[in-house]
Amino acid sequence: MFKKWVSVTASVMLVFVTAACSGGNSEPKTADKPGDASAPKKDDIAAKIAEATSKPVTINVFENSNAYSQEQFMDLYGSKIQKKYPNMSFKLYNNNKDKGGGSIPELLAAGVSLDLVKVSGASFYSLMADNKLESNVADLVKLYGYDMNKLYPAIREQMEGFGKNKEIYGIPNATVSVALFYNKDLFDKFGVAYPKDGMTWDDIYDIAKKMTRQDGGVQYMGFQEGYGHLFPVNQLSQGFIDTKTNKATLNNDNWKKMIDNLARFHTIPGNAFVDYNDPFWKEGKVAMVAAQSAGSWAFADTTPINWDLVELPRFKDAPKAGAGLQLPFYAIASTSKNRDQAFLAAAYIGSEEFQKEFAKQGYVPPIKIDGLMDVFGKGIPKLAGKNLKAAVPLESAASPYPFNSYMSLVPSFLYTAYTDVVTGKKDTNTALRDAEEAANKKVEEALAAKK
Repeated sequence: MFKKWVSVTASVMLVFVTAACSGGNSEPKTADKPGDASAPKKDDIAAKIAEATSKPVTINVFENSNAYSQEQFMDLYGSKIQKKYPNMSFKLYNNNKDKGGGSIPELLAAGVSLDLVKVSGASFYSLMADNKLESNVADLVKLYGYDMNKLYPAIREQMEGFGKNKEIYGIPNATVSVALFYNKDLFDKFGVAYPKDGMTWDDIYDIAKKMTRQDGGVQYMGFQEGYGHLFPVNQLSQGFIDTKTNKATLNNDNWKKMIDNLARFHTIPGNAFVDYNDPFWKEGKVAMVAAQSAGSWAFADTTPINWDLVELPRFKDAPKAGAGLQLPFYAIASTSKNRDQAFLAAAYIGSEEFQKEFAKQGYVPPIKIDGLMDVFGKGIPKLAGKNLKAAVPLESAASPYPFNSYMSLVPSFLYTAYTDVVTGKKDTNTALRDAEEAANKKVEEALAAKK
């Protein structure tokens, strides 16, 4: 199980397939309001699905990776879809030319008709829009009764934000967020109370000061963070780029607030900024880590520490603003020769039936599922007894920020600014000003290259 987590977690962060379906039979639920005369009837939906899945089809899937394999796709998704729809087979393409893959332009030039493309956030624009592959599936949402109301509000808002008129280009089937992990053994050792849900960043800072100390010749650190996890799902809904002007939005009060908030932890004597994975999970020298929840389950089987988690702390002046969500999904391509079947494959992966099983392995569903916490993480024995609701901040998730095809050029400059601040190379104002200037230059070069 844990080897599988290591191999697929990166894929989960990049994207995922999509849709919400009704309970026992897992067929798509009506997308219209109850009583709407235009709402498709359940029997009509079933008949249309039966017709669409009556003949053998091969669905071509693109994964923006050099390593993600046919076997991994089939193990995670394909084999399960085939149990529902035996008529479907799958061919996975990735970027690896040596194994029959290539970039999307190369595959299209070779005559490959892609059906599903795995995207997430800004990669929707670079993979789909830039290659003219986007396809509005609002008609299929209605035809096959996909219920948009089952999506959590922040997820629906993000999905509808890809188009100018709330077009729907795919259906989400997973999401990724962050939490605060802590080493219970260290807290017990030093007699400090465990962190709790509902704490503020100021609370955690005070705890970090208490937990940072030398003991028996060992330097213990109170707090570390995965800034590359936290900034993309930041609690202030601060974006990286102005989508109207294509100017980077880094040199502002929001990013300054977030950088200063985290950087102060590393002014605590003995709490230097480090790569936290081994110090926390293997060596037991770090008391608390703010990091991506999904990616952390892979450590659960082998770590020697006694750990737990709580929800990400919040800003004192914004107590209701939880972490945002990363939203991977499979988009249906305009080149698809099996458009309905591709949609149904994605819709089944997003069904309640599939998502309940997925949730047992620690994957966070994008749809509302009754009794979710009764099954979440149950397939991973080492997660028993953990505060897993902290990994599912769906109701309190921060609103998404806008992005476009140039947004992906910007975050690395913010990350450099942050490391410059925490390592003492620059003050926050200088670091953000320099980062924004460098990011704008990069975007301008990309814009010029398209002319």
